[in-house]
Amino acid sequence: MKKIQEIDNFSYIISLEQIKRDIEHEFHLVCSKDALRDLPKRLNVLEAKKASFNGHLKLQVANQIFLRGTVKAKLIQPCSLTLEPMVTTIYKQLARTFFVGTNENKPMKKSVSELTEKSFDNDFILDELNLGDVLMETISLETPDYPKKSGASIRLTRSESIDRENPFSILSKLKK
Repeated sequence: MKKIQEIDNFSYIISLEQIKRDIEHEFHLVCSKDALRDLPKRLNVLEAKKASFNGHLKLQVANQIFLRGTVKAKLIQPCSLTLEPMVTTIYKQLARTFFVGTNENKPMKKSVSELTEKSFDNDFILDELNLGDVLMETISLETPDYPKKSGASIRLTRSESIDRENPFSILSKLKK
């Protein structure tokens, strides 16, 4: 059975030494009430009901750590059309690779870099990994910018009482 760990401030640090010692590290993280109260300020949502992250880290080779996990969250957001509160449920399965390095072999920043689909699957870490950052990053990327409540639509009605003059009506008077 997994041990449930409550995290605060989106911080759950695992050292590389611990991962190397255990080879595989299983985790089940649940955000504390204080962290859930702080989440709406960070994401511009009305309320955060719950957020959790479970999975495992596995040391495959001496310098690669694989993360497999699932992020779940329940947020209350305003509908972008009606502004009524609506529930947004996030369920995202993650598979990421972290490369272990030292300051000496850290890749140098290039002025021009080529981005491929694989560029987003690999991360570089030095001596620790914060799973709280991975949780926060995933929730922020998966939260819709413009959520729409099911069946919501904008209803525009034309007002017949407004009598607008055709802008070209002046030209028709000149023609006569």
